Amino acid sequence: MNSSGKAAKSPDAGLAPTEQRLMDAARALFATKGYSAVGIREIAREASLTIGSLYHYASSKEDLFLKLMRRNYESATRSAREAATSGSTPAERLANLVRAHVTLEVSDSNVWRLNRSELEVISTEARAELVALRDEFEQIWRQLIEDGVADGSFTPDDPVLARFSIIQMCNGVALWYRPDGRLSLDEIAAVISRQALALLHVA
Repeated sequence: MNSSGKAAKSPDAGLAPTEQRLMDAARALFATKGYSAVGIREIAREASLTIGSLYHYASSKEDLFLKLMRRNYESATRSAREAATSGSTPAERLANLVRAHVTLEVSDSNVWRLNRSELEVISTEARAELVALRDEFEQIWRQLIEDGVADGSFTPDDPVLARFSIIQMCNGVALWYRPDGRLSLDEIAAVISRQALALLHVA
């Protein structure tokens, strides 16, 4: 769910059924085997497509991987922008942004883990695109923290280090979160929000 309590929209929402099947197959295979170990023919078989039909949607395995990551980043950036403008104070907006980030990471944890682990095996051009998308996403965090510092709401020891630390806390939840664990995802997000605000020394 997003910061407003509504269900988070799937990154693949709006795809035609055949393309949805292809994206689901690629997501599952990349997640279980890793990008390098998966072949384009294997993806086609998993999606019940011919190679020719697959190439109608993606020109290569890397193109398919980029489409998958691009959709996830677009969804994450939309959600982050909405969260970062929801709330009457920088502290409230930061808490909403933490909640949105944690929710998205957990909702498609395998894809986000691939994004961080496979950057070294894709082409320079593809890597540059993903880094640019990541930077666009992180700019939302940067701007919110800078605005809070500028108006005196935040007084962190080091704004850049605080931002890196908060984002890594959010990223890490997907590695250990379990639906049947001691805390719900909302409770975890609330705790991380308090920890994030502590790093920012809320005035």
